[in-house]
Amino acid sequence: MSDIKAKRAPRESIQNGGTEPSAVAEPVTAAVIATESSPKPAPAPVPTPVIAAPRHAAPADDVFAYGQQAWAAFVEAQAAAARGFEALVGEINTLTRSEMAAAADSATAMLGVKTLAGAVEVNLGYARRSFDALVGSTAKLSEIGVKAAADASRPILTRFGSGWKATHLG
Repeated sequence: MSDIKAKRAPRESIQNGGTEPSAVAEPVTAAVIATESSPKPAPAPVPTPVIAAPRHAAPADDVFAYGQQAWAAFVEAQAAAARGFEALVGEINTLTRSEMAAAADSATAMLGVKTLAGAVEVNLGYARRSFDALVGSTAKLSEIGVKAAADASRPILTRFGSGWKATHLG
């Protein structure tokens, strides 16, 4: 004595291309399966609204082309970022080598010092050179970073801007 419920009625496809959102599809009625117990009335099917495609929906080819353009912009941005990081690493490498050479020169000069005043003078000279190199390299690194960020964001922002113009102005 099990209660067998009627299967849910299949829904009608809503891909009709251009009907208005207020149009409603006709409901499909479900067949009532006879059971040994008294049959219960099937619930009234709820009408399914048909949703119209938005006006700015593009055909599949346009969506595919848009995806390809977006991917190309992403790849171009990634390549620009890689070039920027390469320039940053090159500048850091140059700074490191010059600082190592300055430290070696200062260490060699320290070996020849005979007085405390001479040691302080060598150390102050090393500190000045290092500070000047650090300030100069920081400015170069900042400049390279800003250029890399601008170059990396340009393809994406250009693509975003053209998409914005196409959907909101056209």
